Amino acid sequence: MAWGFISELPVSREEYDRVNAEIGDDPPGLILHTASEKEGKMRIVDVWESKDAYERFEQATLMPAMSRIGAAPPAGGPPPREEYEVHNMRGPAA
Repeated sequence: MAWGFISELPVSREEYDRVNAEIGDDPPGLILHTASEKEGKMRIVDVWESKDAYERFEQATLMPAMSRIGAAPPAGGPPPREEYEVHNMRGPAA
């Protein structure tokens, strides 16, 4: 079953864009990724094939990409995220 999350990251649009450029191609297991600005933060809405797929991406790709551009992980650990099991998906990304 697909898994998703919503999170608001305490980063600027410019920092997000730099990390995103470092990541390059879509990672294995990604179904949908969106990013938008909200009150000075970047809101991320993702859907993955599984939570494990996301966690592999986070460790093997996201964190090294952040390190390469000199972005520090958020103080106090990762920001909270609302996680959910996807019940239904429609549209081209599904």
